[in-house]
Amino acid sequence: MWERPALLIVLVLNSILYFWNLGINGWANYFYSAAVQSGTKSVASAFFGSSDWGNSITVDKPPLSLWVMEISTNVLGFTPIGILAPQAIMGIASTLLIYVIVRKNFPAISALFAAAVFFTTPIVTLMSRYNNPDPLMLLLMLVSVYAVQHAIESNRLRYLILTGIAVGLAFMTKQLQGLLVLPSVSVAYLFWGNSTWYRRLKNAAISGAVMLFTGGLWMTVVDLIPADMRPYVGGSHSNSVLELTLAYNGLDRIVGTEDASVANLIPEQFRQVDSDAGLTRLLNANYGQEIGWMLPAAIIGIPLIVLGWRLLPPKRGARALAFMAVTWFLGTYLVLSFMGNQIHTYYTEALSAPLALTLGVASAIYVQHHRLLVVRVVAAVVILATAVCTWLILSSVVGWPEWLVNAIMLLGALGAALAVVRPPVRWLEVGAASVAVATMLAGPLLTSTLNTTLPQNGSNPVSGQLSKSRASINRFLDDMKHGDPEWAYDVAFGQMPNTAILDKLTASKACLWAAATTASQTAARLQLEAGRPVMPLGGFAGSDPSPTLQAFKDQVENGKICYFLPQDEFLATQSKTSTVSGISDWVKGHFELEMAGGQAIYDLSRRIE
Repeated sequence: MWERPALLIVLVLNSILYFWNLGINGWANYFYSAAVQSGTKSVASAFFGSSDWGNSITVDKPPLSLWVMEISTNVLGFTPIGILAPQAIMGIASTLLIYVIVRKNFPAISALFAAAVFFTTPIVTLMSRYNNPDPLMLLLMLVSVYAVQHAIESNRLRYLILTGIAVGLAFMTKQLQGLLVLPSVSVAYLFWGNSTWYRRLKNAAISGAVMLFTGGLWMTVVDLIPADMRPYVGGSHSNSVLELTLAYNGLDRIVGTEDASVANLIPEQFRQVDSDAGLTRLLNANYGQEIGWMLPAAIIGIPLIVLGWRLLPPKRGARALAFMAVTWFLGTYLVLSFMGNQIHTYYTEALSAPLALTLGVASAIYVQHHRLLVVRVVAAVVILATAVCTWLILSSVVGWPEWLVNAIMLLGALGAALAVVRPPVRWLEVGAASVAVATMLAGPLLTSTLNTTLPQNGSNPVSGQLSKSRASINRFLDDMKHGDPEWAYDVAFGQMPNTAILDKLTASKACLWAAATTASQTAARLQLEAGRPVMPLGGFAGSDPSPTLQAFKDQVENGKICYFLPQDEFLATQSKTSTVSGISDWVKGHFELEMAGGQAIYDLSRRIE
């Protein structure tokens, strides 16, 4: 009777959190917004995921998430809302899927709790209001869990085919990161599938083939097209999607060290140790506000699930979900905790869904077996651990009043005490549960709400208040926003285009590219504002060998590029022998320098006499 209204309330609150003030982020990540713009101008650009519709280079991810945003902008118009609305919708859909997955075998209150944990997690709120590929990837991973759950209980091949499609598309969204769920769903089906081993293996093979086809088709087609007939594959050094997959978006992310070109750009004060990798990484000042709030709760909940296995419903689907939730959580947690220094804070969204599912299953054991003292004691530990973690995170940042932080701690202590004692009457039991849920959701909800008031732009959005740690990522990003160091602002946010420059680019109808410049975020901002394609030399970080110096000379000679905008602060961070440095030196030695609105620009039709 109460379940559907309660679910409706959760979804309405979720929608308000994700849609309210959505336009505050503007174009959000200019790099991806410019690629969406490019896709609306050219079918070829849409297919390849090109940064510009001159098709010089692609973004450093497959284009599936761009296609979703391009469809949206065709309906809602090419505006920030048109780009961000599908992200919010996918976030809400993921919340609903969390509820549906847990509810299939567990009580409604546990399913609602899991959904609330998920949608209030700050990194989920942040990315559901941003245009990075992560919300689509997470939704597809949840679809694979839902499909395997149904395949186990119905013994129908079509659900396994859906699993293969979902995992394949998750791979096509963010490559190897989208496969983090694969071991869990595969083993769950093989162990709990309701058919003979021969049939399970055959069906799993079919699902795997579907996954390989779905995930591999685009990358195979692109790599088979001759290099001179398509844009350069951004993020790769050999112009190959396969290399992009295995290196830049694969092993380089997992084992990358400070030797990486982008990591080397970080000032010494922001890398005081060789690495923060370790079991506590996700609780430190860089990641705590994003995902750390209920991390201890989930970790404590896992032994409860494992040791209390017999307390779970005996149905195949219930046991399979418990296995998928725990193993998906542990696998993702370990990868994020020990991967190399190229980790970004928003990668933690990959942990949010398995964390919510794990807490949903653990809470179900409490709901169904709270009469057992050991279950009540574990619940009390979980509540108290969450309160302490919330107190530590809120105390580590500036802006929250001390009384609020202490009040949440006291509420947690009260909730833990009430959880241990067996309530004599029903209303006290409901009250105790409400105190516990309020304690656990308070910190994440406060930070997620704050996220809706803070404008986010550039390549690395972050949640919450400014950290008290001077060596934290959000301090570094805050310094960037104030132009310190200037090259970092160019990389992360891009230079603000001035009117005089934009007038020149807008009027440059005779060229294929209005301009070329280093620092892809700057190129993206110019392209978005001028409505003309701008070539991002060297791709995202300026390190891709695209175009070569000779190719650039040929394009200038053929009148395909009108202007060149130097980025000297950024170039100072690049090797003197890099492609972008060579191009910049050649332009400066052969063309006349102009100033437009106080910014340097080279007209590539005016050679030095």
